[in-house]
Amino acid sequence: AVVSTQSTGNVKLFIEFQEMSLTRALIRQINKTSDGFWKKTMPHLKLTEATSGTVKFRMMVEKSDGNVYGTMHGGLGASLVDVCSSVAILSKCETWGISTDMQISYLKGAPVGEQIDIVAKCDRAGKTLAFSSCFIYNEKGDLLLKGQHTKFMGTPHVQLDN
Repeated sequence: AVVSTQSTGNVKLFIEFQEMSLTRALIRQINKTSDGFWKKTMPHLKLTEATSGTVKFRMMVEKSDGNVYGTMHGGLGASLVDVCSSVAILSKCETWGISTDMQISYLKGAPVGEQIDIVAKCDRAGKTLAFSSCFIYNEKGDLLLKGQHTKFMGTPHVQLDN
């Protein structure tokens, strides 16, 4: 919930506390429910801010994240869209869902050694599908990558062996 901060200072502090609580709650939920993919593949990805439906991350592009051209590998960009937009959905729906579609546009490279900021939003969450968007920016605020992610949010059916 977005609440105006034009009120008294106490209201602003309360809102900041609520948002920090959501950030901490998301980190706990991620650690509890994920299989460690995030920690294994992106150990330097940090969740910096969370509100219902929107999350922000920051990370330094390390040498191990680079391609032969010295910029962030496209596969890492795709993984960032997947993970960050999933967390945005998690912040609103309290479940991970299952990916059904991802679309990514690479606009500009991020050199190794550059800090990037990631903003992911849950654009819409329905009964069975959730739609999210993800944007990655460099330190100057240039848009480097944009992605869209659709997830199935219903209970998956498991086929039992008979």
